[in-house]
Amino acid sequence: MRASDLRRLKERATRNVAWLHRWLGVATCVIFALWFASGAVLLFMPFPSLPRADQLALERAVDVAAVRVSPGTAIAAAGTRAAGVRLVQRGERPAYVVTGENDISRAIDARTGAALPLLSAGAARRIAVDAIGPGATVGPPADYDQWIVHNRFDAFRPFYRIDANDAAGTRYYLSARSGELMQRTDAAGRGWNWIGAVLHWAYFTPLRADFTAWDRTVWWVSLVALIVAVTGTVLGIVRTIAAQRQRRPSLTFYRLRWMRWHHLLGLFAGIFVLGWILSGWLSMDHGRLFSRGQPLEAQARRYQGMTAGRGFAIDPQALRALGGAHEIGFTQVAGRALATGWWPAGTARRVLGDGVVVPDAALLDFARQGVAAGWPGGPGSVSRRVPPTSLYALAEGWPATAILMTDPGGIRPDIAIDGADGRILTVMDPSRKAYAWIYYALHTFNVPGLSDHQRWRKATVLVPLVFGFIFSVTGVVLGMERIRKQLRQGKVR
Repeated sequence: MRASDLRRLKERATRNVAWLHRWLGVATCVIFALWFASGAVLLFMPFPSLPRADQLALERAVDVAAVRVSPGTAIAAAGTRAAGVRLVQRGERPAYVVTGENDISRAIDARTGAALPLLSAGAARRIAVDAIGPGATVGPPADYDQWIVHNRFDAFRPFYRIDANDAAGTRYYLSARSGELMQRTDAAGRGWNWIGAVLHWAYFTPLRADFTAWDRTVWWVSLVALIVAVTGTVLGIVRTIAAQRQRRPSLTFYRLRWMRWHHLLGLFAGIFVLGWILSGWLSMDHGRLFSRGQPLEAQARRYQGMTAGRGFAIDPQALRALGGAHEIGFTQVAGRALATGWWPAGTARRVLGDGVVVPDAALLDFARQGVAAGWPGGPGSVSRRVPPTSLYALAEGWPATAILMTDPGGIRPDIAIDGADGRILTVMDPSRKAYAWIYYALHTFNVPGLSDHQRWRKATVLVPLVFGFIFSVTGVVLGMERIRKQLRQGKVR
């Protein structure tokens, strides 16, 4: 190919990249600005939640003396293939909450084994007054609300919204299925989150209520934004190289003020913008490119060592050893059925199906046996506690009781389990580990050295967010000017 042909090819490619960047940028420039601005808000005001310890403190202790039905019997009464089962105090009666694989929870009376209907308004009112106080008022049940739109609430819909009528404007959300308080917001949090998390994650109720629609919409919008960032980075470098070849070398040859600022800011903020948009797009991966970190069904069964029905044939009398617990969860590890009681202070106690207490060392031994059965072929696993501020713990949302089971031979993946009840948290295969770094670390800066010093981390994130926002504003101005120019040309024609 002749030099002149190569030059024309490069010029044509540059024009095509510029055209793509210009018009995709016009379509997404406002989204970029909103992402950076809302990200700064979200950095200091996270989405509302009801912490686990606070939730347990609001719940009544389970009346274990009244329990007459085993969890296995409750699963059979629920008529579903159980993904999880817990024992809670549902108003005046203890009840099993059986969550099926179809993400629907059913409440079973732990005294009789009968299926329980949804909570009535009167029952919801009594629970609210007992947990929050006599000033609490209860609204009608609703499937969706802006603050319970996440799919983790799906199994427990509908919810009663409870207003505490206090100075902070506190609201709680009570599941009509399980009788549990599962979300809490206040007026300040709701206000800030409208310009924070709701904007940043596109958490608008009509869209977010349909996970598939929300997932696909945000994934495609983020992909388009990534293309804008990539083409802009390439174009910025090409333009700077051209400017350096001028008689008077400079970083940019643009003379128009907004174009000049867009180019110069892009040169310095471009790497951050590109990394942040890439990691933001990957936050919507959901198994498309990287592992989801979940065991295969066969692996989970081998780890548990028994089926749900047979494994949860726990003697109700054994649960009396957990008297005073505010919730009792049931897990299976290496052929043993475990009942774990939880207290508001975060403490937990475990017993086997016959009431024998299971110390931490015994649970670890069970977990090693379960891992060896679930992922055969490697040597014995080595266990270690995971600091709550480690990258993997933060990226996966592990509790402070997380334990990582590692294979010294490197044959099986690392398996994270909950050291309180033995359940599998995450299968940390190489793909999942890479995802934690490429998505979470890059997007939040929760990396070693900063994760233990949150003030420094937030300051480190805030600075490029501000530059990214200013950079995006220049794009918004250029986009508006481009639209006005096209409209004028259209009127002339």
